[in-house]
Amino acid sequence: MTAGRWQAQAEGALRVSEPTAADVAAVAPRLAAFYNEPHNKRLLANTVDLTAADVAEFHAQVRADGGRTLLLWRDDQLMGDADFRHVDPGAGTAEFAILIGDRGAQGQGLGTRFATMAHALAFAALPLARVYVSIVAGNEASLRLFHKLGYERDDSPAARAGADEASDVTLSVAPAAFRAACGNALAAISLAATER
Repeated sequence: MTAGRWQAQAEGALRVSEPTAADVAAVAPRLAAFYNEPHNKRLLANTVDLTAADVAEFHAQVRADGGRTLLLWRDDQLMGDADFRHVDPGAGTAEFAILIGDRGAQGQGLGTRFATMAHALAFAALPLARVYVSIVAGNEASLRLFHKLGYERDDSPAARAGADEASDVTLSVAPAAFRAACGNALAAISLAATER
């Protein structure tokens, strides 16, 4: 499933889709508002407010560098975004990031469900042997989310390369550990690749 744009669907009208540049442009103002919300801004370690143009540029840069960006939808309402960045095909590694932007929707399990869908896509579409995450110290909700996906603490140089701060917590997961942790949830996810 390497060709085309990615898409995953799951019950509860959840959809993860790989956007075109036009898709990103259409939702960039909403994503910028998500990124700039004070709580989210702290968790993302943002030091400046981002504009819609900044969001579009970020998505374009991740793609230009060989990564994949994803939009997260529930009932056709944008809930946030995610990406696999720093993809290294030779090493079979990538770094993952996700944000459920609406504060009222956080803490309800959507992050876990969307992250599961995104990882199902990535492990099906990319030759990945390991995915890394870097989490701001004290972000217990993200730590719980990633442990549910089979992630474990990883202080290797490869994992620490994604840390923005020395206090960040780094974790990683291999495909087998992800599948073991999420097996039942994976059965309810449908994956597809569409034309670019």
